[in-house]
Amino acid sequence: MPNQFLINFPSRATPLLAYAAGDAFGVFYEFMEETPEVIPQKLLPKEGWPLGGVSDDTLLSVLTIKSLKNSSPQEAAEDFLAQLRKAVPRLRGLGPTTRTALGLEVKAGERGVIGETNGAIMRTALCGLYLNQNRDEWIKALVEVTHKSPKAIECAQIAAGLFAGEDLPDYSNWTPPASGISLDPLETLQAVVWVVKKANNCAEAFALACALGGDTDTVAALSGALFAARWPEKADFYSIPWIKDVAWDEVEEDLMVCAEMLVKIHE
Repeated sequence: MPNQFLINFPSRATPLLAYAAGDAFGVFYEFMEETPEVIPQKLLPKEGWPLGGVSDDTLLSVLTIKSLKNSSPQEAAEDFLAQLRKAVPRLRGLGPTTRTALGLEVKAGERGVIGETNGAIMRTALCGLYLNQNRDEWIKALVEVTHKSPKAIECAQIAAGLFAGEDLPDYSNWTPPASGISLDPLETLQAVVWVVKKANNCAEAFALACALGGDTDTVAALSGALFAARWPEKADFYSIPWIKDVAWDEVEEDLMVCAEMLVKIHE
């Protein structure tokens, strides 16, 4: 049975839970050399990672959402960066762009993608649930503290728009790459749209995202959350058997703060 946190969580804010759950579910498959043909509906253990633990995807998204309490995009961006510095000890799986922004070590092979990655989409997409006015301006400011690339900014703005209810882009000519989903922001956005169009519920969205290979935790988190946001009546999130095994105690306080913010906006 789901724990008390899940029972008490506001239904309007279910996309936040779906994001964290997809993140925890997808971590096991991230950049595997060979992705299994069948993705079972259970959390699998990953060496050096707590079972059910989320990655920086969820924690950075939470910090970004919390920054929306500020009165301007610029203040929000500065607040996010300040929160980020304090949160470093909690963060697992930081990408090269975020590590660079924090002055942390970046591997030589990762330096070519700094500022160009899908990290901008990953942490700002959910802001589309909150921003009713000047959304592109807020997203741009929040993205630019880590990602300067126009492509990263534009893709993040599109992703936030999807969570705000804008029409899904037509990526009908897109084919999933055999090598898996890279850190490229457009490829990530295309993968998420591909998944939510094929899935019938959140569980299927998580599995389809992981079957693509590559950056599976990011694609699973975004896909599950977007499905729950757009089609809450058929998301069927709370019937997923393994969601009780997510390490909710790590993030429940943060997620509840974000949920209360969302509920207040729509009261």
